[in-house]
Amino acid sequence: MATHRYQILSKICLLTSLSILSSSLYASEKTVQEIVDAVNGTPDLASREAGKKVKLRNHAKGFCTSGYFAPNPKLNEQLAIPFFNQSKIDVTARFSMGGTNLHASDKTSGRFMSLKIDGDKENLNFVTTNSPVFFAGNLEDFFTFQVKVKQGPEGKQWLIDNKPDAKAFFDFVKQLPPTASFANSPYFGVNSFLFTTPNNDVVAGRWIFEPVDGVVNLSQTQLAELADDFLKDELLTRIKDKPAVWNLFIKLAEKDDEINDPTVLWPETRQRLLVGQVFINGERDTELTTQECGKGIFNPVLLPKGIAPSADPILNARTPAYIESFIRRQ
Repeated sequence: MATHRYQILSKICLLTSLSILSSSLYASEKTVQEIVDAVNGTPDLASREAGKKVKLRNHAKGFCTSGYFAPNPKLNEQLAIPFFNQSKIDVTARFSMGGTNLHASDKTSGRFMSLKIDGDKENLNFVTTNSPVFFAGNLEDFFTFQVKVKQGPEGKQWLIDNKPDAKAFFDFVKQLPPTASFANSPYFGVNSFLFTTPNNDVVAGRWIFEPVDGVVNLSQTQLAELADDFLKDELLTRIKDKPAVWNLFIKLAEKDDEINDPTVLWPETRQRLLVGQVFINGERDTELTTQECGKGIFNPVLLPKGIAPSADPILNARTPAYIESFIRRQ
């Protein structure tokens, strides 16, 4: 069993250009295994083994589709990223709900989009959410949040009373209405990345996807008329007629902006660069790589030349945690 586990891990690391990481997550006292257990709600051996049998994972309810990315040709005037010099790049997308429940209702407000943009020689992955507000700035708080929310209302209230970042997140989500479609939702990369300029300077930025058709929210009356599983059919039906399209921007940090803490929002006045447009049209949905995209991982630090991860501990914990979750699902 252990040999099989590390054969899988080695394969993933080769595919994602990563070395095998230690079980210790940087400066955190929490291991990769503990972080994944907190997310999955599997705090002991019995629940962990039960979770493996049902292939327990976060964002369990979701589906894959496909399209392409069209880079903005003017971007190379501001950033030196050869990857974006291509004219059209294949995209594999997974849209999902949060949590481990395969039958979660689409009537909740959370919307998530993960993308794989596969270029000629390099790749770029995204892991995004429709909330620009994140609930933890370090791995200890991330672990605590995951454990407490699974305790129900009492745990949530503890977070509100004791963790300001969690309270800010809950306050934001409370007023966030459900969108009518995955296509009518914005998506945010809450973590920061470092981008190289033509002068070999480095600037920090965060990803933002804005829907070209605008944000369309549902009223409670409209929501009551819908089934709990309306989002998948809505998007796949929509893209038969025309693609779902997002403008992709990089929101740039200024000198004193905090780039290693995803709970810190930058002012809306910050400069934004148009990177290009994502078109989801289902053009490769019959291909096996699209149909099975949910079985793999979306690695946000699989980056082309000219883009590097920041020192954000949440960002740098994502890939080893995703790999651990992947291994458990085998």
